[in-house]
Amino acid sequence: MANLLHHLTLPFRRLANPYTRYRYAAWIHCARVGLALLASMLLSSAFSIPHGLWSSVTVLVVMGGLLHQGTIRGKSYERIVGTLVGAAAGLGVTLVAQLTGSITLMHVLMALLGAVCAYYAIRSAGYVALLAGITLFIVAEPGINGITEGLWRTLNVLIGVGLALLFAQIYPLRAVYVWRYLLSDNLRACARMYGQLTAHSDFSAEHYASQLEELDQRLVAARAHLSPVARETGMPLRQLEIIQRIHRAIMGTLESLIASRQFAAQAGDIEPIPVSLDEHRTLTIRLLLQSAHALKFSRTSKLVQECQGLAKLPERPHNLIDSFEQQGFYWLTLRLYEQVEKLSESLASSAAHWNIQSRDRAQ
Repeated sequence: MANLLHHLTLPFRRLANPYTRYRYAAWIHCARVGLALLASMLLSSAFSIPHGLWSSVTVLVVMGGLLHQGTIRGKSYERIVGTLVGAAAGLGVTLVAQLTGSITLMHVLMALLGAVCAYYAIRSAGYVALLAGITLFIVAEPGINGITEGLWRTLNVLIGVGLALLFAQIYPLRAVYVWRYLLSDNLRACARMYGQLTAHSDFSAEHYASQLEELDQRLVAARAHLSPVARETGMPLRQLEIIQRIHRAIMGTLESLIASRQFAAQAGDIEPIPVSLDEHRTLTIRLLLQSAHALKFSRTSKLVQECQGLAKLPERPHNLIDSFEQQGFYWLTLRLYEQVEKLSESLASSAAHWNIQSRDRAQ
């Protein structure tokens, strides 16, 4: 019996792993949205709630294009504020129409309020203003609805928001994990590329083109998650921006290193990497891999230990007698090491925020 129970619960226990949820995010998201829609329709049917369609519409608006718990939560709050503002405006317009009996006045008021919403929709509170305008027209459908219909539609929108928040908790995919895994994959790829670049005398720029393209794609994807990560973890957005900026700088230096090797190859002057760079090369790769490992597996102790030993590095020479191409590669390598060092220190100092697995276990 225990063995049968173990096999039956195995898929659910695997989904408890954040990396598994990251890999199957699209399927889990489809299941969550489908269950939330089914719940909204069953709830409307069971209690014969008028205008129940709008609860399902709201579920789709809030959850449909959003994968991450922090984004869904943020959009839900904005949806609630926009709904309440729009409903209040819609009910006010409906009340004015009933008191005056003028449909024309109702149309003019709705057009003016819609224009105001459009004005604020292109500013910082854009989503709230847009939803307020939509809700205004849902609640105060011109010439048709009364106060009662407006109240029912408002209630349905709030029910939809509540269901979206509830079903977002089913195997939630947090934006912080997606950001961590994307950054981890990039750092591991950077370590691999740099290792290849410094270990082989043979060089082909085409060999690195596809790898650089993958790095760029993950960099852009990670950038899109910064705001929800800040909401989920309480980590200052500025600190996330700094990590992102260093991450981008590391990629830029790697591209320069590749260009440097390509320039030397065209000049027929590719030489072995100077022995004086061996220690910096080893430490650079080790820090990249330690950072990637810490981000993916939440094991930050080794990363902190590595960062504490950075002050013991040998003094860097200030002149070289090597060729022009070797000197360029030399100084770019030192620059790459400095950037990797900064990134590792930033990750170590902010681990209390992004390492939410350890934080949750502590609680």
